[in-house]
Amino acid sequence: MNSAEIFKKLLSFDLKWQDFDWLEGRDLSEFELLISVILTQNTNWNNVLKALENCKKAQISTLNQVANLDNKALAELIKPSGFYNTKAKRLKGLVEAILQEFDDIKSFKENVSREWLLNIKGLGYESADGILNYLCKREILVVDNYTYRLALHLGYELENYEDLREFFQKDIEQERQNLCRLLGRKCELYELYQIYHALIIAFGKVAFRGKKLSEKGEDWIKSLKMF
Repeated sequence: MNSAEIFKKLLSFDLKWQDFDWLEGRDLSEFELLISVILTQNTNWNNVLKALENCKKAQISTLNQVANLDNKALAELIKPSGFYNTKAKRLKGLVEAILQEFDDIKSFKENVSREWLLNIKGLGYESADGILNYLCKREILVVDNYTYRLALHLGYELENYEDLREFFQKDIEQERQNLCRLLGRKCELYELYQIYHALIIAFGKVAFRGKKLSEKGEDWIKSLKMF
Protein backbone atom coordinates (compact mmCIF):
# COMPACT_ATOMS: atom_id res chain seq x y z
CA MET A 1 0.00 0.00 0.00
CA ASN A 2 1.39 3.38 -0.93
CA SER A 3 0.64 6.76 0.62
CA ALA A 4 -1.89 7.81 -2.03
CA GLU A 5 -3.87 4.62 -1.40
CA ILE A 6 -3.91 5.39 2.33
CA PHE A 7 -5.12 8.94 1.53
CA LYS A 8 -7.94 7.56 -0.65
CA LYS A 9 -9.03 5.05 1.98
CA LEU A 10 -9.05 7.67 4.74
CA LEU A 11 -11.29 9.81 2.55
CA SER A 12 -13.77 6.94 2.41
CA PHE A 13 -14.08 6.81 6.21
CA ASP A 14 -16.49 9.02 8.14
CA LEU A 15 -13.83 11.41 9.41
CA LYS A 16 -14.54 14.96 10.58
CA TRP A 17 -11.49 16.57 9.01
CA GLN A 18 -12.95 19.59 7.18
CA ASP A 19 -13.40 21.88 10.19
CA PHE A 20 -9.83 22.14 11.45
CA ASP A 21 -9.14 25.84 11.97
CA TRP A 22 -5.66 25.73 10.43
CA LEU A 23 -6.72 24.41 7.02
CA GLU A 24 -6.52 26.56 3.91
CA GLY A 25 -9.44 28.98 3.65
CA ARG A 26 -10.32 28.96 7.34
CA ASP A 27 -10.33 31.99 9.64
CA LEU A 28 -6.85 32.03 11.17
CA SER A 29 -4.68 35.00 10.22
CA GLU A 30 -1.08 34.60 9.14
CA PHE A 31 0.01 35.88 12.55
CA GLU A 32 -2.20 33.31 14.30
CA LEU A 33 -0.96 30.47 12.07
CA LEU A 34 2.61 31.37 12.94
CA ILE A 35 2.28 31.59 16.71
CA SER A 36 -0.10 28.61 16.94
CA VAL A 37 2.71 26.32 15.79
CA ILE A 38 4.47 26.96 19.11
CA LEU A 39 1.30 27.27 21.18
CA THR A 40 0.11 23.82 20.11
CA GLN A 41 3.19 22.04 21.41
CA ASN A 42 2.22 19.63 24.22
CA THR A 43 -1.40 20.76 24.42
CA ASN A 44 -4.73 20.36 22.61
CA TRP A 45 -6.15 22.70 20.01
CA ASN A 46 -8.93 24.09 22.22
CA ASN A 47 -6.30 25.46 24.59
CA VAL A 48 -4.50 27.07 21.65
CA LEU A 49 -7.74 28.77 20.59
CA LYS A 50 -8.14 30.21 24.10
CA ALA A 51 -4.63 31.62 23.96
CA LEU A 52 -5.25 33.08 20.50
CA GLU A 53 -8.46 34.66 21.76
CA ASN A 54 -6.56 36.27 24.64
CA CYS A 55 -4.13 37.79 22.15
CA LYS A 56 -7.02 39.05 20.03
CA LYS A 57 -8.70 40.67 23.03
CA ALA A 58 -5.42 42.34 23.96
CA GLN A 59 -5.11 43.53 20.34
CA ILE A 60 -1.85 41.67 19.82
CA SER A 61 -1.81 40.75 16.17
CA THR A 62 1.64 41.61 14.75
CA LEU A 63 5.20 40.44 15.15
CA ASN A 64 6.32 43.86 16.37
CA GLN A 65 3.68 43.85 19.10
CA VAL A 66 4.93 40.49 20.35
CA ALA A 67 8.53 41.68 20.23
CA ASN A 68 7.61 44.71 22.35
CA LEU A 69 5.89 42.64 25.05
CA ASP A 70 7.93 41.48 28.00
CA ASN A 71 8.00 37.73 28.55
CA LYS A 72 5.78 37.89 31.62
CA ALA A 73 2.99 39.75 29.79
CA LEU A 74 3.20 37.40 26.81
CA ALA A 75 3.18 34.35 29.07
CA GLU A 76 0.01 35.60 30.76
CA LEU A 77 -1.75 35.97 27.39
CA ILE A 78 -0.85 32.47 26.23
CA LYS A 79 -1.35 30.82 29.62
CA PRO A 80 -4.23 28.55 28.46
CA SER A 81 -1.82 26.73 26.12
CA GLY A 82 0.26 25.42 29.04
CA PHE A 83 4.04 25.59 29.55
CA TYR A 84 3.44 29.28 29.01
CA ASN A 85 6.75 30.62 30.34
CA THR A 86 8.73 28.36 28.03
CA LYS A 87 6.42 29.09 25.10
CA ALA A 88 6.67 32.84 25.70
CA LYS A 89 10.46 32.64 25.45
CA ARG A 90 10.23 30.51 22.30
CA LEU A 91 7.72 32.85 20.69
CA LYS A 92 9.82 35.91 21.48
CA GLY A 93 12.90 34.17 20.12
CA LEU A 94 11.17 33.19 16.89
CA VAL A 95 9.56 36.59 16.35
CA GLU A 96 12.76 38.51 17.05
CA ALA A 97 14.71 36.25 14.68
CA ILE A 98 12.11 36.79 11.93
CA LEU A 99 12.17 40.56 12.35
CA GLN A 100 15.96 40.65 12.36
CA GLU A 101 16.38 38.37 9.34
CA PHE A 102 13.30 39.13 7.21
CA ASP A 103 11.67 42.35 8.57
CA ASP A 104 8.09 41.09 8.14
CA ILE A 105 5.89 38.04 7.59
CA LYS A 106 5.63 38.61 3.82
CA SER A 107 9.39 38.44 3.31
CA PHE A 108 9.63 35.57 5.81
CA LYS A 109 7.06 33.50 3.89
CA GLU A 110 8.86 34.05 0.60
CA ASN A 111 12.43 33.49 1.74
CA VAL A 112 12.59 31.30 4.85
CA SER A 113 14.19 27.88 4.56
CA ARG A 114 13.60 24.71 6.52
CA GLU A 115 17.23 24.82 7.67
CA TRP A 116 16.76 28.33 9.08
CA LEU A 117 13.66 27.29 11.01
CA LEU A 118 15.34 24.21 12.44
CA ASN A 119 18.07 26.44 13.87
CA ILE A 120 15.49 28.34 15.96
CA LYS A 121 15.33 27.15 19.56
CA GLY A 122 12.08 25.33 20.26
CA LEU A 123 11.32 24.38 16.64
CA GLY A 124 11.63 20.72 15.70
CA TYR A 125 10.79 19.10 12.38
CA GLU A 126 7.04 19.04 12.97
CA SER A 127 6.88 22.70 14.00
CA ALA A 128 9.15 23.84 11.16
CA ASP A 129 7.15 21.89 8.57
CA GLY A 130 3.91 23.23 10.05
CA ILE A 131 5.11 26.79 9.42
CA LEU A 132 6.32 25.94 5.92
CA ASN A 133 3.13 24.15 4.87
CA TYR A 134 0.35 26.11 6.56
CA LEU A 135 1.79 29.62 6.58
CA CYS A 136 4.27 29.62 3.69
CA LYS A 137 2.22 27.26 1.50
CA ARG A 138 5.23 25.08 0.75
CA GLU A 139 4.85 21.58 -0.67
CA ILE A 140 5.79 19.61 2.43
CA LEU A 141 3.71 17.23 4.53
CA VAL A 142 3.54 17.59 8.31
CA VAL A 143 3.64 14.28 10.16
CA ASP A 144 3.06 13.72 13.86
CA ASN A 145 2.52 11.07 16.51
CA TYR A 146 -0.80 10.01 14.96
CA THR A 147 1.02 9.46 11.66
CA TYR A 148 3.64 7.34 13.41
CA ARG A 149 1.02 5.21 15.14
CA LEU A 150 -0.92 4.75 11.90
CA ALA A 151 2.25 3.55 10.16
CA LEU A 152 3.01 1.09 12.97
CA HIS A 153 -0.48 -0.40 12.89
CA LEU A 154 -0.18 -0.81 9.12
CA GLY A 155 3.05 -2.72 9.61
CA TYR A 156 5.59 -0.04 8.66
CA GLU A 157 8.48 0.55 11.04
CA LEU A 158 9.91 3.93 10.02
CA GLU A 159 12.92 4.95 12.06
CA ASN A 160 12.65 8.73 12.24
CA TYR A 161 10.61 11.81 11.34
CA GLU A 162 12.15 12.17 7.88
CA ASP A 163 11.51 8.55 6.94
CA LEU A 164 7.92 8.90 8.12
CA ARG A 165 7.36 12.13 6.17
CA GLU A 166 8.95 10.78 3.01
CA PHE A 167 6.84 7.61 3.11
CA PHE A 168 3.52 9.44 3.54
CA GLN A 169 4.43 12.22 1.11
CA LYS A 170 5.99 10.07 -1.59
CA ASP A 171 3.08 9.26 -3.93
CA ILE A 172 0.78 12.24 -3.40
CA GLU A 173 2.12 14.50 -6.14
CA GLN A 174 1.79 11.91 -8.92
CA GLU A 175 -1.74 11.06 -7.75
CA ARG A 176 -2.75 14.71 -7.34
CA GLN A 177 -5.38 14.75 -10.09
CA ASN A 178 -7.07 11.58 -8.85
CA LEU A 179 -7.11 12.83 -5.27
CA CYS A 180 -8.56 16.18 -6.34
CA ARG A 181 -11.24 14.32 -8.27
CA LEU A 182 -12.17 12.38 -5.14
CA LEU A 183 -12.31 15.62 -3.15
CA GLY A 184 -14.51 17.19 -5.85
CA ARG A 185 -12.34 20.25 -6.39
CA LYS A 186 -8.98 21.43 -7.59
CA CYS A 187 -6.30 21.61 -4.90
CA GLU A 188 -2.75 22.85 -4.92
CA LEU A 189 -0.23 20.25 -3.79
CA TYR A 190 0.49 22.03 -0.52
CA GLU A 191 -3.25 21.98 0.22
CA LEU A 192 -3.44 18.24 -0.44
CA TYR A 193 -0.76 17.82 2.18
CA GLN A 194 -2.84 19.88 4.62
CA ILE A 195 -5.87 17.69 3.93
CA TYR A 196 -3.82 14.51 4.36
CA HIS A 197 -2.53 15.76 7.71
CA ALA A 198 -6.09 16.63 8.77
CA LEU A 199 -7.36 13.19 7.71
CA ILE A 200 -4.68 11.45 9.77
CA ILE A 201 -5.42 13.58 12.84
CA ALA A 202 -9.17 13.01 12.50
CA PHE A 203 -8.49 9.27 12.10
CA GLY A 204 -6.20 9.20 15.13
CA LYS A 205 -8.65 10.99 17.42
CA VAL A 206 -11.19 8.20 16.88
CA ALA A 207 -8.97 5.18 16.19
CA PHE A 208 -6.39 5.42 18.95
CA ARG A 209 -6.86 4.97 22.68
CA GLY A 210 -3.35 5.53 23.96
CA LYS A 211 -1.15 2.92 22.28
CA LYS A 212 -4.12 0.66 21.55
CA LEU A 213 -6.81 0.81 18.89
CA SER A 214 -10.43 1.55 19.65
CA GLU A 215 -13.05 -0.82 18.28
CA LYS A 216 -13.63 1.56 15.38
CA GLY A 217 -9.89 1.86 14.86
CA GLU A 218 -9.52 -1.91 14.60
CA ASP A 219 -12.19 -2.01 11.89
CA TRP A 220 -10.55 0.85 9.99
CA ILE A 221 -7.07 -0.67 10.17
CA LYS A 222 -8.42 -3.98 8.84
CA SER A 223 -10.08 -2.09 6.01
CA LEU A 224 -6.86 -0.23 5.23
CA LYS A 225 -4.85 -3.44 5.14
CA MET A 226 -7.34 -4.99 2.71
CA PHE A 227 -7.21 -1.99 0.33
